[in-house]
Amino acid sequence: MRDDRMDWEHRLKEPPFMEPMFTEKLRTNVRRRLTESQRGPARSFRGIRGAGGLLAAFVCLGLVIFWSASAFQPAAPVPELRPSYYKDGNLLLQVFPDPELKAGRSYGYIFSFAELGFEAVNKTMAIEAVHLATGRRETVVKPYVLTPEVLAGISFARYTAFSAMPLEGYWRYEVLLDGELYADVILDVGEPSWEATGTFDAGSYKMTGIDGKVGFIDPGFVAGQPNKYMWHFWGNEEELDGRFEVLAVKQGSMELVPVFEADSLGGENNGANRHLPSSMILPEPGHWRLLPYVNGKLIDSIVVEVEKGT
Repeated sequence: MRDDRMDWEHRLKEPPFMEPMFTEKLRTNVRRRLTESQRGPARSFRGIRGAGGLLAAFVCLGLVIFWSASAFQPAAPVPELRPSYYKDGNLLLQVFPDPELKAGRSYGYIFSFAELGFEAVNKTMAIEAVHLATGRRETVVKPYVLTPEVLAGISFARYTAFSAMPLEGYWRYEVLLDGELYADVILDVGEPSWEATGTFDAGSYKMTGIDGKVGFIDPGFVAGQPNKYMWHFWGNEEELDGRFEVLAVKQGSMELVPVFEADSLGGENNGANRHLPSSMILPEPGHWRLLPYVNGKLIDSIVVEVEKGT
């Protein structure tokens, strides 16, 4: 029994083939194919995987740098209301605007100069305003010479000016002497109503605008479609003499869009002191504020509703 089991174990260790199958030639072929497979797709895959990992690392590093720069970038300073100007501890200027001050309408300002002395005699004074959000610059008071008589009136009394700003927000009002900054203040101009401006009768026509000041014969506005509009103006010759320009701003935007311009206004018409035909187009539907300027000064503003085009 013992001998039979040993014979059986010995046979299990023998190959089940009549002839040797794993010859030297077969062994060589297997080694060659194994070597080729390692040099081929597997190696390429490792290269692609390595390049992809390197690219991902660079992307992650870029995102980290961008996030870090954004996170630690100082925020833009928020403007603060400043109706007074001091230099070396001395008050030079205070400005008192109309409490109802809003964009698009002409409001009064009182400029109170505390120390504007006779060293300013024969210098040219001007007052300008800069919109802090957009950089838009407006003329509040045109340049004029401070003669002794004029300077005496300014030094001992409050100087009053009227002006309209096209945009709401913070404005810096600058007093310039011979083009150099003398003093400045920061005022907050409120947002006006965006309700469509009403109409009034002039001659035999109904006009959209401000009765007794500015208006136009209004056929309506459709986005992207030009149309003809006859402008009418009321006022003295000095106010209405100069280049005419119309800008427009859409509700919710700060972008001033050029709409129309002309070298001068025409004569009387329909009871108005001046008039001018125009062609205007507004690009998008919604509420728009038309801003008519004459000789660089905003007259008033007119809100229109622009319908969606077909």
